Amino acid sequence: MGKAEITIFIITISLVLFIFLLAAIVFIFQFRKRKLMHWQEKEKIQELHAQQLLTTQLEIQQQTMQYIGREIHDNVGQKLTLAALYTQQLGFKNEYPAINQQLIGIGNIIDESLSELRSLSKNLTNNYLQNTLLPDLLKIECDKVNALGNCIALFECSQPNMQIDTPIKTIIVRLLQEFIQNSLKHAACTVIKVQLQNNENGLLLNINDNGKGFDVLQKTPNTGIGISNMHKRAALIGANFSLKSELGNGTYLQLSLPPQSLIR
Repeated sequence: MGKAEITIFIITISLVLFIFLLAAIVFIFQFRKRKLMHWQEKEKIQELHAQQLLTTQLEIQQQTMQYIGREIHDNVGQKLTLAALYTQQLGFKNEYPAINQQLIGIGNIIDESLSELRSLSKNLTNNYLQNTLLPDLLKIECDKVNALGNCIALFECSQPNMQIDTPIKTIIVRLLQEFIQNSLKHAACTVIKVQLQNNENGLLLNINDNGKGFDVLQKTPNTGIGISNMHKRAALIGANFSLKSELGNGTYLQLSLPPQSLIR
């Protein structure tokens, strides 16, 4: 075999090996690409499933709320109305003058309770969460805290008329309720600040208290469950969630959603 033939043979073998190596690299690349696409598709399916589950839960919750609202209006409301009428009749007859003032007081309490129940029934049966703006929902939660008298809840919003889909509104309200509950119950705070922004960069919610705080790395079982639930709820709507706390320096929560997450 001459030198030319040996050279051709070596070149041929090298070319075959190169093609084989190139094919192996392409195969590995395609395999990893398909594997990555498979995982991405799986994550999308899981995310879609979680969103569908959330939607179903909200629909069931809404149906339950409407049922409770109708029961309050049709059953409890009517009974309270009858109780108010009976109390008024006893006062008009003046058969028991010694307890007239008590009867008037009872009648007033029943009237106030009936008014509150009617308002609650109206909220439950009129798609309260769906028809109420997010800033208004958060302000209502802050007003509830202020009504207690032992803590001040301050609310700020850069865009009072922002339109947010019901599933997102529901999650955000639940996160605020969870934070407020923990702050009032465990942190001994006197001030809670809630700030809501919505602009071209998306939605941003900041909540902080001036309570005693806690060590995030040494959570109690109840605290751990609460934080875990917050993370899960935020993940359902594609939000970035962070919670920071230090002993003596209060607790700070931030929730952010990019603009594309606000479109359902």
